[in-house]
Amino acid sequence: MIFQRVNRTDPERMFIVARNSEGATLNKDDCCIWETASASVDGVRVRQPDTSHSGSVVGIVDAAIADGAYGLVQVYGYRSTGRIFQTNTSQDTGAFLEASLGGAALSSYASSQTIASNTTVSITHRAGPYFVLAETIASSSASATISAKHFIRTL
Repeated sequence: MIFQRVNRTDPERMFIVARNSEGATLNKDDCCIWETASASVDGVRVRQPDTSHSGSVVGIVDAAIADGAYGLVQVYGYRSTGRIFQTNTSQDTGAFLEASLGGAALSSYASSQTIASNTTVSITHRAGPYFVLAETIASSSASATISAKHFIRTL
């Protein structure tokens, strides 16, 4: 693990070193998950989210990682950039985000609580929220990924 040096001007962040096993480059700001194919499990390999690996979220790729190479993945703290899926609905600051299956972006999800509530999130297969939106995203007539601020808590 790599911990950012403590100082007064930068937010605290934590990173891990991971190996890309996607078969293609993992780009900066992509969400990634642990590789859970039994023959490849080693606690180091990561890939893009998909339905068979949805519960193993790792974090956000800090800089592009070529296939088979090692790189940093942010697992905790504030991030000023990240791929967020924008839809035809506005998304408010504090919205919970999750890995988009079959893609490397984050998207908001409905939970059993409102953002202002202080009750426990009730989602059967998640221990989240792992990501929280840190700015408001306006609605768009076309769905696309944009860069937006968020908090990460996958550690």
